[in-house]
Amino acid sequence: MNYIYEAEGKTRAEAEQIALSALGLKEEDVTFEAVSAGKSFLGIVNRKPTVVRLFAKNVPIETVIKGTVITLIRKMGLTVENVGVHIEEESFVVSIDSEDSAILIGKQGRTLDSLQFLTNCMVDSRIRNNRRVVLDVAEYRERRKQRLTKLAKAVADRVARTSQSVLLEWMNPYERRIVHLALEPDERVTTRSDGNGVYKRVRVLPQKGRPGSGPQDRQDRPDRQDRERNFNRAPREEEEEDQDFNRKDAFDDQ
Repeated sequence: MNYIYEAEGKTRAEAEQIALSALGLKEEDVTFEAVSAGKSFLGIVNRKPTVVRLFAKNVPIETVIKGTVITLIRKMGLTVENVGVHIEEESFVVSIDSEDSAILIGKQGRTLDSLQFLTNCMVDSRIRNNRRVVLDVAEYRERRKQRLTKLAKAVADRVARTSQSVLLEWMNPYERRIVHLALEPDERVTTRSDGNGVYKRVRVLPQKGRPGSGPQDRQDRPDRQDRERNFNRAPREEEEEDQDFNRKDAFDDQ
């Protein structure tokens, strides 16, 4: 069983109390393991803090996720002010407030994706009933969702008008699902994922049987022109957004 929280204090008792207070737990709900007992000078002054790890026995899954996320972020040497967990559809959505939001998100959200992957590995799938854990920092996921939905609809209009497929940027499974669901009601087009591995690209194609669809569809042609289209400028937008997080007014505008 993985520990869900790590705390330090001048003594073991103090470190344990800090861990319990941070997660709002009682002693009977958890067990502790001392990582380091601290070292003293002449048996009088502690030069190093005592570090303890908290293991859950009878703890709500939301608390397990919260403790795991906070510990991971602190292990990265970053700060975290608040972590909230709520259930949304088939996922546990974790909202994170941190002064280091830009670093946690990373370029095009790759750091956030990695942190999310680690969290899902550390929190046993059985206790979360196979629900996914989705991490969000400074509402990045929601703003990304809105941008992808808008992009998907604009691309669908173009595909329906030209009867030519369009290949979008590389996306993780969560983002691809947003595009697929956004265009699912649109009878003019269909979507599919191209590529291998975690990051794939969504291709938007004319719906078969619709006027104008047929052999002229470019799904089997080279992708160079598709990549150069303005519809695939999202990576540059994300890079600019990451830079905006370094400015305080980026948060004021949310």
